[in-house]
Amino acid sequence: MSKLVKSGIIVFVITALSKVLGFLRETFLAYQFGTSFESDAYFVALTPSTLAITFALSVSSVFIPLFVKNMNNKPEAHRFANNIISIFFIICIILYLCLFLNGEAFISLIAPGLPQYAETLSIQMLKILFPLVFVSIVIQMYTDMLNSYEKFSASAMSLLPNNLLIIFYLVIVGKELGIEGVAYITLAAFLIQLIILYYLLRKEHYQFRLSQQIFDIKTKEFLILVFPVIISSAFGQVNAIVDRFIASNLSEGSISALMYSFRLRSMITGIFVTAIITVTFPKISKLALKLNKEDLVKLTQESLQMILLIVGPISVYLMLFSTDIIEVLFERGEFSHQATIATSGVFFYYSLGLIFIGIRDVVVRNFYALGDTKSPTIIIIASLFINIILSFVLVKIMGLKGLGLSSTLGILVSILLLNKKLNSKLPNIWSKQFMWTSIKITLSMIVSGGLIHFVRENIYTFSWSYLSDLELSCIRLISYFILYVIFYFCILLFLKEKTTSNLIKKTLEKLRNR
Repeated sequence: MSKLVKSGIIVFVITALSKVLGFLRETFLAYQFGTSFESDAYFVALTPSTLAITFALSVSSVFIPLFVKNMNNKPEAHRFANNIISIFFIICIILYLCLFLNGEAFISLIAPGLPQYAETLSIQMLKILFPLVFVSIVIQMYTDMLNSYEKFSASAMSLLPNNLLIIFYLVIVGKELGIEGVAYITLAAFLIQLIILYYLLRKEHYQFRLSQQIFDIKTKEFLILVFPVIISSAFGQVNAIVDRFIASNLSEGSISALMYSFRLRSMITGIFVTAIITVTFPKISKLALKLNKEDLVKLTQESLQMILLIVGPISVYLMLFSTDIIEVLFERGEFSHQATIATSGVFFYYSLGLIFIGIRDVVVRNFYALGDTKSPTIIIIASLFINIILSFVLVKIMGLKGLGLSSTLGILVSILLLNKKLNSKLPNIWSKQFMWTSIKITLSMIVSGGLIHFVRENIYTFSWSYLSDLELSCIRLISYFILYVIFYFCILLFLKEKTTSNLIKKTLEKLRNR
């Protein structure tokens, strides 16, 4: 087994654990506060940091190739990173001061439809949580640096204490200190994660120091390349704000329903898509730096097929059981059945877009590794405009669910345009063999979905009176998932899909050798 595959498995396991813990955190939050104005205020206050995380992920696509370029000289690479951190710190301080001067303006941009009592609470919460904007950016940069040093598991492990601290707080303290207590513990959890990452980087002789010349040649190169990414990320943030704006003008709790479904989608992409990209992107950057296009095409095809092979069937399964999943995960305490219906409706269409997110993220990082940040920026901005227009149109037709569908359609448009453009840079990437393999995988997950839907609707399933409804629902979901996976792999083997066949052969060989 190659070092890259081993690293991918380690990152996948740790990331999966941390994301599950993160989702448990959301479940406990839903139990304590449901889809109330308090939870709305909390999520509104988290909006800047949530957008900062998305922004930092985009910036890392430029930061990693430049950091990798300077890795032969560690002091220079570290000085470059410190200069970028210093620039973001100055920007965040200015924005924080503006927040204290006019908090109402921030809330009017993020969620203008909130009632007065919810707006007042949101401003208080925003003042507590806004430092997370800077903290989130630095956490991502430190993670990128560790990944560049191939310390994948160490950076992934830093997420665990963050989620555990918030979970313990919600279980032990609950609602005693109100939603503001949750805000303070959230800030503390992220600060602890930052300290852990800094300690890990110290082992690579890193130390944060202010440079006498922040705007040197390397920093200017970064700013030139990152500018289109910032524009693209800004438009993405505008899109997120528009979604919250539309949701804030619907029934109370719509923002929370939107955010719970968004967080669940983020957990899935964080476990599967992030694990693949985390391991492959530094390697892609090194191949692009050497202009090794043949190996770059091969690695990109492998990444895309892994996205399709793993994320594709998960996307279909989540769509089939969206309501059941939301019911099992959230429907208790203050989270009512009405909230389940609202959240699952959005989540159904978010699930449809999971595979598109994975493909888009892999393709975009190829552009960034090749030093082209302009092309994907133009394409993504165009698709975001389409998304915003569709949001207003579809919400009138479908209600809150329209936001989920418009997001998925916008991502689909972006990957169609991105793939066409990438083909001009890497002509052999969409080879006949690659396309035929992709078709077989797609056909397998669709047919498997159809079979499991038939089984669910037409075949009697067990019902044990001594089990609670929650326990029975969990058993059914797990059973259907196992059956779905069996159908999926059997069809893949029947179609002679090479990736799956080779994986099973290698597994059987290792079992025989033991």
